[in-house]
Amino acid sequence: MDRVVRRVPASRFPRLLGDWRAGGGTLARRLADAMEKAVHDGRLPLDSLLPAERLLAEELGLARGTVAASYQILRAEQLVVTRTGSGSTVSLPSRRHDRLSPWASDRGKAGRNGAPLDLTVAEPAAPFDELLKAVREATDALPAVLLEKDSRPGHGGALHAGVAGLYDAEGLATEEAHLLLTSGADAALSLLSSAYLRPNSRVVLDSPTYPGALALFRSADARPVSQPLTPTGWDISALDRTLTAVRPSLTYLIPDFHNPTGLLMDEGDRTELGRRLHSHDTLVVFDETMRDLDLREGATPPTRVAARAGNQNVVHVGSLSKSLWPGLRVGWIRGHPALVRRLAALPLAAALAPSPFDRLVAARLLEHRQAVLDRRRAQLALRRNHLAARLSALTWCRFQVPQGGLSLWLELLDADSRHLTDQAARLGLALTPGFRFSPDGALDRYLRIPFTLPAEAMDTAVDRLVEAHGALKAT
Repeated sequence: MDRVVRRVPASRFPRLLGDWRAGGGTLARRLADAMEKAVHDGRLPLDSLLPAERLLAEELGLARGTVAASYQILRAEQLVVTRTGSGSTVSLPSRRHDRLSPWASDRGKAGRNGAPLDLTVAEPAAPFDELLKAVREATDALPAVLLEKDSRPGHGGALHAGVAGLYDAEGLATEEAHLLLTSGADAALSLLSSAYLRPNSRVVLDSPTYPGALALFRSADARPVSQPLTPTGWDISALDRTLTAVRPSLTYLIPDFHNPTGLLMDEGDRTELGRRLHSHDTLVVFDETMRDLDLREGATPPTRVAARAGNQNVVHVGSLSKSLWPGLRVGWIRGHPALVRRLAALPLAAALAPSPFDRLVAARLLEHRQAVLDRRRAQLALRRNHLAARLSALTWCRFQVPQGGLSLWLELLDADSRHLTDQAARLGLALTPGFRFSPDGALDRYLRIPFTLPAEAMDTAVDRLVEAHGALKAT
C-alpha cells in the first residue's frame, strides 16, 4: 500500500522543536532527541518528508554535518527511513505498529483483571430523577407511537423537532430535512463511513483524536492521516496544506472541547477554517458530542464553523450521551437535505436508527436539558478543578486545564504511558495510554485522565498513579 507523504518545510522546525539546544550531549544528539520527542508527541506525523540536510542546517544555524549526524542517529533508532532519490521520512519502530488494534480491544481488560478503578471510559452519571420521569412518560406514550404508519428510519417526530430546536436556538436554521437520527454518534460516523469511504480512502483527523472514530474509519479500511494539534489548538494553515496534499474523502474534526484534550477552537481559527474549506472537496465532519459540556463560567456557546449556503460537504454529528445520559443511544447527523436523503436511503440507515422507545425517552428528557446541564457543568467544573489541583503538585507531568469536556490530557515528562499504564493496572487502576488516541501510534508520553468520578475516587486514582510512577522509575 502506498503511503501518504507530506513535506515538512525547514522553516517550521524552529517552532516545532522549541528550545532543543538545552541539555547535555553533542548538538547532533540534542537535535535527534528533540526530533524523536516531536515524533512521539505526534507533532511530526508518520511519513512526513523531512527537509534536506543542507536546508535544515541553514534554518537552525548548524553545520550540515551536524544535521547529517542527527539523521543518522534517528535512522539507527528506526525513527527515520532514508531512500535514495526520495529523501528521509518519519517512521516508527515496527513494534509500535502492533499496538494499533481497534479501540474496543483493550477496553475490557480492567474488568477482566478486577481493577476497581476504571478511568478508561469518560462518562457522566445519569440524571436519575429526570430520567425516571422521562421513562414513565415514554412508556405511557409508546402504544400510540407503535400504531403510527411513518416508519422512516431516522425520523422521530417530537425528538426531531427538539434536536432541530437546539440548532435554531444557536442561529443555525434547521428543519426536518436537515436531520437524520441515529443510535448514537458512533452510529452516525458508521453511516457516514459507509457512504463516503472505500478501501484505502484517506481520512484526515486531529492527532490526538477520539479513538472510537479512529477505530470506525480503520474498520472501513480507510487510511488515517494525522494532523497534529499544537499545545494551544489547531494550526489551520498546516491543516490546509495537509488537505491540499492528501485530498481526503473525509475530514474529521472536534472543534468544541476536543476529546481528549478539552481544547476549544478560537473564533479566529473558526473563521479562517471556514474560508479555507471552500477550496477543498472533502466531506468535513464536525463532531459536536462534547459541545454542551462548556465549563467556562458565563460563556456563550462557541460559533459553528461557517459553511457556504447549499454546501453539501459539511455535516455536524451530535449526541445526547455526554450531555444527558450515556445509556440513551440517540445521536444525529445535521447536514444538507440532499446529503441527508442520500444517507437515509442506505440499507444501513434503518439498522442504525434509534428505537421508538429511545426516541420517546430522549424527546422527554430534552425538556429537562437545561436543568440537567446546569448541574452537570457545575459538578464537572468542581471535579476538574479538584483533579487539576492534585496533579499540579506532581513534578513529573504537566497539563493545561481544559475549558470543557470530560477529561484532562496529561503529558508525562519522564515516562512512557504504555509502561506507566501497565504498572498502574497492577495497582488496580485502569488507564488509557496516549497512543490509543493517535492515528500514527505515537503520543507515548500522554495519558487521558477523566474527571467524571467523585473527588474521593479521583484522589485514590491519583495516589495509585503516583505509586505506579514511583514503581516504574524504581525499575
